[in-house]
Amino acid sequence: MNGKIENEGYYELFRTNKGHDILSLNDKKFFAVIKGQKGDMLIATDSDHQKDETLKKGKFYLVSFEDDPEFRNFPHLFLQEGSRYREWILPNDRPTEKDYQKKLIKTGNLVSRTIVEEHIKGKEGEAPDKQYRRRSRGKPVDLKSKSRNELYNLAKKRNVPGRSKMKKEQLIRELE
Repeated sequence: MNGKIENEGYYELFRTNKGHDILSLNDKKFFAVIKGQKGDMLIATDSDHQKDETLKKGKFYLVSFEDDPEFRNFPHLFLQEGSRYREWILPNDRPTEKDYQKKLIKTGNLVSRTIVEEHIKGKEGEAPDKQYRRRSRGKPVDLKSKSRNELYNLAKKRNVPGRSKMKKEQLIRELE
């Protein structure tokens, strides 16, 4: 299985009267979204915030991936924006009560609803692992956004000869 849904429902991203951005998941879990010196952070917080304005809201999926060449093997938070989902990666897992702040990577990627749902639910009743096997024979999605290491691992799974000496652009050509 490629994607496992850890949580899903509705989110709201709002700005407080003090200028802080707060992410609410199902009106139960609240996180401050902070720009730090070394990148963005997601910090667990309480619900006691004075909302000034709603920035975005919609459906969300919190998903853990394993061996999915299109998504890194880290928890992902997909936040709906229209017919697409904004991709956020939690490379050090989610904030907890004991470890309340975690690094957040806002990839800037807008992923289609179809791709997100196929990777976590499968397509037309298929399990996600079967869906991946069928799609992996076709053209991979958005290879240019992948790191060289991710492309190398995908090439390794497809037994591309000479992959260890290839540069990122060469790997993309071979995988397409």
